[in-house]
Amino acid sequence: MSFGFSVGDFITAIELANKIRKEFVDAPSQFKTVSDEFLLAQLHFDSLKGKKSPKAIRTTLKELSTGNDAYDDAYNNAMERIESQLVGEKELAKQVLSWITYAKRPLTTSELEHALAVELGELHFNEENLSLIEDMVSVCARLVTVDEESAIIRLVHYTTQEYFERTQKRWFPQAETNIATICVTYLSFNVFETTICQNDEEFEERLQLNPLYDYASHN
Repeated sequence: MSFGFSVGDFITAIELANKIRKEFVDAPSQFKTVSDEFLLAQLHFDSLKGKKSPKAIRTTLKELSTGNDAYDDAYNNAMERIESQLVGEKELAKQVLSWITYAKRPLTTSELEHALAVELGELHFNEENLSLIEDMVSVCARLVTVDEESAIIRLVHYTTQEYFERTQKRWFPQAETNIATICVTYLSFNVFETTICQNDEEFEERLQLNPLYDYASHN
């Protein structure tokens, strides 16, 4: 009878669990929550993808950092996986991460969808540019998550935010400029040249039809 896994899989899992446990013990106390340990486990397991031989797996496990460097190395590895994707997937992931990290407030999924669909120099919004939120999440190497109740899309952990803030020059050197340019372009669309909304109902309808309007006009 075959169970779909081998002795090598058990060995790898045990070694990885021990590695993460050591990271967890060595880490500062403010990092020590159950979710932290699961996050590291997920990121580290992802770093083993593509490693087919026992030696390659063990080498990767040995290279995993412990203690204070564990998160940064895990995020570095995640970004390297993002960089290795197809060009379109890589660009989408970096746009998603850039907006979530450097936006002035948390964004809803519809706000982010519209933000990434804006074409610079255009005067109309083209819905054919919209990407599925599922695709946005899937290309980001487990670094983003969606809150189902609020529909807020965010980074998976506060250490992810801190990592990207420290490494902005490396990954997103033009983030604030790009976000501002997109907001200006969005507010320049012809649809907003109409008269000012006469009542709350008209204003709410405008927000529903143009999800990025509230963010773009206030930031």
